[in-house]
Amino acid sequence: MTLVNVISALGNNNSIYPLLVRDCGIENVAKVAMTYNQNVKDSKFIAKQATRERIIDEYGTSAVWLGGIPALSWVSDKAIKKSGLCPNVNIKLFKESAAQGINANIEKFKNIAPEEVKSLINIKNNKKAFQMAQVNKFLATTLIPIGLMGYILPKMNFRYTAKIIEQAKQDKNFTPNFGQAKIETNILKLMEQVKKEKKNNSNNISFKGIESLANLSTLQKMMILDGGLTVGRVATARNKDEKAEMAFKMAGMCYLNYVAPKSIDKFLNKVTKKTFGINTELDPKFLNDKQFLADVKSSNLNLPKGTSEKELINFVDTNSNSIFTKLAQKANIVTFLKSGVRDPREYVETEKLKELKSAIEEFSKDAIKSGNVEKFAKKALYAKSFNILANVGISSALLAVALPKMQFIFRKALTGSDLEPGIKV
Repeated sequence: MTLVNVISALGNNNSIYPLLVRDCGIENVAKVAMTYNQNVKDSKFIAKQATRERIIDEYGTSAVWLGGIPALSWVSDKAIKKSGLCPNVNIKLFKESAAQGINANIEKFKNIAPEEVKSLINIKNNKKAFQMAQVNKFLATTLIPIGLMGYILPKMNFRYTAKIIEQAKQDKNFTPNFGQAKIETNILKLMEQVKKEKKNNSNNISFKGIESLANLSTLQKMMILDGGLTVGRVATARNKDEKAEMAFKMAGMCYLNYVAPKSIDKFLNKVTKKTFGINTELDPKFLNDKQFLADVKSSNLNLPKGTSEKELINFVDTNSNSIFTKLAQKANIVTFLKSGVRDPREYVETEKLKELKSAIEEFSKDAIKSGNVEKFAKKALYAKSFNILANVGISSALLAVALPKMQFIFRKALTGSDLEPGIKV
């Protein structure tokens, strides 16, 4: 993978790649270090336990994200395939339109993609079974990770800490070494709180219309998972102070992971355009595409005439070699088979095609106006790359430094102590 492709992946705020970099590469490391530093000044014993809890929590959660969810998705697809159905058919195709849908795609591709059309016909004839299979897949890839990350992992973590504290209390030479922190010192009360963790919570899932959830994007599924994770973490917290702090932390984390990066991206693109007159809406991969730049320079861009769903899809289907279609493929907006035919099992997000067309037209206009397309594209590539890396840096700093510091300030105001509110001896 080239450097441009790496930066492109980091700049896609609708994918998991920026989250992985922030989560595993920066946020986890910083949070572990800050947790130790926040507690060690008042108690080395609690600092050690809090740090261990944070390591297990952060990296255990990351392990479920990186390994557990893909594994569950793979197993679910295998089960669907074993039942005789094709897991690659997008359930959105049941929403028939003039341009795409189960029936429309069967008719359009029956002679040019016969194997894929067989899958569509099979899905059409077994609609309810396929919908239920997709619902089961959604439930498996969301509820199981939520249970693991939101309930099982923290409960195991807390119980292990409680066991260590109980064992430490048996040692006559044990001294918690609290300095001036005002905290509760009754271990029996702590153990009672651990045993009385809430068994019921308000996370009641509505199954109404859940079929529409089967085709959420990876990022949207992660947002749902983090919502369930938040409920689980608050419900399993060991006391009221820890519940309040956990709610504060998770709300901030969800905002900084899913909302802030997109806002920062828009802001940086706007500033770059206003300050330097450079359009940075296009993906770095496009700005580095020689064929695209050659077509811009020669004013030979072959773009759809209109922006309706039918016009956009028909253009892609009849102009598979056009630079527009190739860029749409690079952006994962459309998927083509090895034969060069668009995959009829996939649903085309025409709004994204419309946005791509608009961005290409605006860039082409500015590039030609500059008098030197290659030079303008290079400046745009550098500016876009800088914006992406700046976005990752800013959002990572907010997550790894600013949010924990705000969390510690919130804790101090709430409890009067710098120590972890859930670990008390």
